[in-house]
Amino acid sequence: MASNTQKNDPWGPEYWRALYYFNLYRLMLAVGLSALAVGGAAVVDIGARSPRLFLLASLAMLLVGLINMVTITMGQPRFRRQAHIQFFLDIVLITLLGFASGGVTGGFGLLLIVSVAAGGVVLSGRMTLFFAALATVASLIEYMVSRVVYGYETGSLTQLGLLGLGLFSTGLVLYFVAYRIRSTEALAKSQAVDLAKLAHLNELVVARLDTGVLVLGPDGEIELANDRARAICGGPDTGDTDLTHVSELPAPLRAEFEAWRTAPEREAHPFRLDRGPHLVARFTATGDHADADTAVFLEDISQAEQHAQQLKLAALGRLTAAIAHEIRNPLGAISHAGQLMHESQDLTPPDQRLARIITEQSNRINQIIKGILQLGRPDTVSAVPIQLDTWLVEFRKSFAELSGLSAQVIEIRDLSLQVCTDPDQLHQVLTNLCQNALRHSPEFDGHALITLEPGWIDVNEIGYLDVVDRGSGIPPEHQDKIFEPFFTTAQSKGTGLGLYLSRELCETNHGRLDYIDDGKPGSRFRIQFAPRRLCEQV
Repeated sequence: MASNTQKNDPWGPEYWRALYYFNLYRLMLAVGLSALAVGGAAVVDIGARSPRLFLLASLAMLLVGLINMVTITMGQPRFRRQAHIQFFLDIVLITLLGFASGGVTGGFGLLLIVSVAAGGVVLSGRMTLFFAALATVASLIEYMVSRVVYGYETGSLTQLGLLGLGLFSTGLVLYFVAYRIRSTEALAKSQAVDLAKLAHLNELVVARLDTGVLVLGPDGEIELANDRARAICGGPDTGDTDLTHVSELPAPLRAEFEAWRTAPEREAHPFRLDRGPHLVARFTATGDHADADTAVFLEDISQAEQHAQQLKLAALGRLTAAIAHEIRNPLGAISHAGQLMHESQDLTPPDQRLARIITEQSNRINQIIKGILQLGRPDTVSAVPIQLDTWLVEFRKSFAELSGLSAQVIEIRDLSLQVCTDPDQLHQVLTNLCQNALRHSPEFDGHALITLEPGWIDVNEIGYLDVVDRGSGIPPEHQDKIFEPFFTTAQSKGTGLGLYLSRELCETNHGRLDYIDDGKPGSRFRIQFAPRRLCEQV
């Protein structure tokens, strides 16, 4: 029924639909009147004055209705012009039908009221009153022609006045009713648009939330899951996944859900999914009835833990900065006294051992203080492009000399690789990793204890360097803690700051340092350098 022209018309398809239905009424009325005129049925006052005129007017109304079916379907001419023409022809043809049947003041006056009422519904504004006035004038002309020209007996002026009053009353009432309806319709449309925008905005907000959101139905079906929830429940290896039922959720989350259903007042406990981030699941019912849905909010508390760790480190940095000098002065005196005692010829071997312990432990405390002070003093980065394979050869030579070991202790896999980093800071990081590797590797037996393996990530875009040793590896329970400050498994030798400082230096150079658990013997640490595009900008 609606063409493309109607869809683009500013009046909208609902106006065309109203005009279409009124035209159906016009067609049915015309068919009925034409049948009466053609059949010659003896109906009181129906075409009694002029049967021929009545037949022509009825057929004309039928023809107009059929033509209107085509024009309405095509949407041409435009709505207002087409509606004005149709209602004008209705008034003219009904007036002629009334004249042919004994006067408009008879039953055909009601048809005029119907047309004026339809004009008030389909059209708006002053046109409703215009058609009411037009129908009144047409009735007055019909009355005058019947009385004056032809001398027919027709209704009284009182009837004509009442008909005019009815036409104007209908026009006025429908004018205000149509105005209120259209105002309400415009408000409803505006609110519908606002609600649609708000719903779309809510969908965007929920979809982009860093908090995972799930809505669980009473039968266990998952009615909603945003991207973050799908990523969390899909796990670090599978990524996003489709979720349809509670049974598809990870076991720890299902356990939290069952615990909440048993005791809704219980405090939420953090948990972890497949060595992923720490999570807290908060559940809330969307209603008070038994069949209410359950909203689940999955909060990643890893960032909060990191923030708390940063606050702790900041407080620790302020504390150590205040007492560092106070500790170093007496520590220097103790270390110096221990060295003098160790050099004395009068000490017995047990006393010399005690003096050596004093010296060693004093040096260890001094190294701890130096490491702590470096936490709050990040070095200035002087990143330059370096040819990594050539640089590693020089590093192996200097490291072997400082460690008093053969250069064969380190094996370098040959690969031409240019990276952008600060050479001094890379030397510090690599020295720390190699010292840790030697500390946890077996005795040197002529075969390399450390292997340096350079490589590329993302099609020669990001370079990396793996430091692999022949030690026993890092237990799984310690792998998430080795980069935390002061965490160490070598209580007698390590300070627990080396790996933390090394990672900080790598991040300062727009890279990173990670432990790679490849399932093979030994440990593998990966230094990932800055992307190549950053290197080309230097």
